[in-house]
Amino acid sequence: MTQQTPSPSRPARAKTAGERQRQPTEIRRGLIVEAARGVIAERGPFATTMRDIATAAAVSLGTVTYHFSSGIAEILAHVLQGEMDSFYLPIAERAHAAADAASGMRALVDGFFADDLRTAQHWRLWLDFWSLSAHDAAHAQWQETAYEQWRTDVRKVLARGVESGEFRLRDLDLVLADFLVAFDGLAVQAYLPGSKVGPAQARAYLHGWVDRHLFTTP
Repeated sequence: MTQQTPSPSRPARAKTAGERQRQPTEIRRGLIVEAARGVIAERGPFATTMRDIATAAAVSLGTVTYHFSSGIAEILAHVLQGEMDSFYLPIAERAHAAADAASGMRALVDGFFADDLRTAQHWRLWLDFWSLSAHDAAHAQWQETAYEQWRTDVRKVLARGVESGEFRLRDLDLVLADFLVAFDGLAVQAYLPGSKVGPAQARAYLHGWVDRHLFTTP
């Protein structure tokens, strides 16, 4: 089910007593995940407690632990699934619908390296989940599945350029790997507090990467 996320500029509204009563299980879980997204994005998973999430969702602590018995990491996994639906997919769709492959690659860059708070929160959540996945096989597997979708989407844009003659590449998969390495490395830097490399610098570098690597034979 697609999770709806609150606007970054407006905290989640506390539910009234009437709204909290008789909620179907999936709706109640969705409300908890929605509230958790804002709290975890602001504080990080290691500084967030189940009680913090219960307070933000205006439910009891017991309700949160009933629905998410494995704790913060389980909730964060559901938050990230919502991010795939609400943040990732619209960017991928714009890239595939672009007038040409180069515009598609630039749409990916601009979408994932925007200057707004929404994008910064997205990357904070992913960086937190990367850390948790390093110590949990189930989370690591989920993350690999999500990353495989990302690799597939980028490869489709590159392949479109090759098929149309727009891009001249000897080894598409090698170019794909180079792009992903640059992309991930810049994401880690661009959204760290106080980093000298911000989203604007990351975008400029990756736009330059497109110009350097896709239009001339490597």
